[in-house]
Amino acid sequence: MELVYHDISRIDEIKSFIQEWENGSDYISCNTSGSTGAPKLIQLSKKQLTHSAMRTIEYFELRAGMKAGLALSLDGIAGKLMVVRSMLAQLELHVLPVKKNPLAAVETSLDFIALVPTQAIAFLSDSKDRQKETTLLIGGAPLTSTQHQSIFSYWKHAYQSYGMTETASHVALRQITADEDAPYYAMNGISFDQENSHLVIYCRDFDKGGGGVHTTDSVELLSPDSFRYIGRKDFVINVAGNKVHPEEVERKLNGYIAGEFMIIPFQDNDYGQGIGLVLTTEGNALSIEGFKAIEGIKAYEIPRKQTILDQLERNINDKLDRKSMIEAGKSYVWQPIL
Repeated sequence: MELVYHDISRIDEIKSFIQEWENGSDYISCNTSGSTGAPKLIQLSKKQLTHSAMRTIEYFELRAGMKAGLALSLDGIAGKLMVVRSMLAQLELHVLPVKKNPLAAVETSLDFIALVPTQAIAFLSDSKDRQKETTLLIGGAPLTSTQHQSIFSYWKHAYQSYGMTETASHVALRQITADEDAPYYAMNGISFDQENSHLVIYCRDFDKGGGGVHTTDSVELLSPDSFRYIGRKDFVINVAGNKVHPEEVERKLNGYIAGEFMIIPFQDNDYGQGIGLVLTTEGNALSIEGFKAIEGIKAYEIPRKQTILDQLERNINDKLDRKSMIEAGKSYVWQPIL
């Protein structure tokens, strides 16, 4: 692996991880993403990380001398895996600043890079006609409809990943095409099952005694190697006995509401919980009748109250912090949607 630093402040960070990788221990330490709570430190075997890296190397046909971009912190699994892939495939790794647009000053054409959605969109807003041939791996957060279409329109080879720290990065990918509801397909050596509508991931690397990794993600299982993502069990809203996945409602509302938005519950005296719409741009919501006209939306999925914030909360990994938003929502001033 050859290192090219675009941000010399990251030299110690990279050296420290390489030393940990080569220290003779069978394990490394890694922080979980914090999607459903505070990040925690776990141990992952280097064998598991090696197999994960090799699956990606083989899938994208990465070869010695190709140029990869490291735009993510090594605090999380995604950044660590980019370094491991580069070591195993003998890539030229360009170490970029961890910021909103890490590619802003990069003139070198990269072959492979992993970004979170906000980084990809910031690049598209600031820079044009560069990195169009790059194979882009998007992870860390769901894409809005606008983000999806922007990425699809610019990059020929863009993929969205599904995975978690416990599975040593992604276990499934879907190419970003015109179809925003395209399924995820398993990486080599991975298979899926379902338990109470929640995804179970199987791979011999996981060392779970054959029991697989049980997630809280609700999915539509299409086959042992493909699924459509619905949302997390942790965030289900119970509206008069109807279970509503906020992420599914958000997908239905994409394209109808300007700016960032989020669905969270509010306390409802009659139904227990109601569907609340958090906006970031004043006046961008629809009327109740406007929501009813949206194809595929169910009556109990329609937001009944709204509130406006300057911005949505994010955690240290730049993921929308849904748990914090739900807790904060208990003190929001909610206005009825008419």
